[in-house]
Amino acid sequence: MISVSLNEVYSETYKALRSVNIEWSLAKDCANKAKWLAQHGQYFLGSILKTADLYNKKDISISINKNTSKQPLSSALMALLLVEYVSANKITWEGYIDSTKFLLAAMGIIAEEQKIYLILENEKKDIIAFTNDKTIYVNSNLDTNVTNYYCLKKFDFVNKKNTKFTSFKKNKDVTNLNDECWKRLKSMAFETYVPESETSKYGAGY
Repeated sequence: MISVSLNEVYSETYKALRSVNIEWSLAKDCANKAKWLAQHGQYFLGSILKTADLYNKKDISISINKNTSKQPLSSALMALLLVEYVSANKITWEGYIDSTKFLLAAMGIIAEEQKIYLILENEKKDIIAFTNDKTIYVNSNLDTNVTNYYCLKKFDFVNKKNTKFTSFKKNKDVTNLNDECWKRLKSMAFETYVPESETSKYGAGY
């Protein structure tokens, strides 16, 4: 394991995704979610690498309106846009999502910034997570790593029944990551550096 700062998580994730030609705004959003997950003690690195591979193979969707079980919406890339879309338009969104942990991160980010109340349910109407007073609460009994059909909407009240929910605590300035996965991410990030030339020198302010 290797210790990495949150700023490194952000910058290396951003550059790694840019290396596979992911749009800069989506790469930035994903880097923010990766940083949030790291800060809250959640695993994310393997899912970032998987997202890059799936994007290259065109096996994930980056369209909020078009997704299937075989080509689910990329939560890593699109979750912040999705939660903002649902919140702004006060609609219910349904569809297939890959790597749901990034949607949880997006819900957590918007809850912290805007106190938006959102609820995420699966196809069986089980509550996966909800936000309340700048905090996200996650169902401890359900696996949030699988690709599944989900429903995301704003809400006024949550009936918790007998379900146990836990909150993600912001308690980390650094995170411990798998050495090999981190090396792969950094090698991808390195590919975004522009070889030194008269043009790159000019752009860098020489």
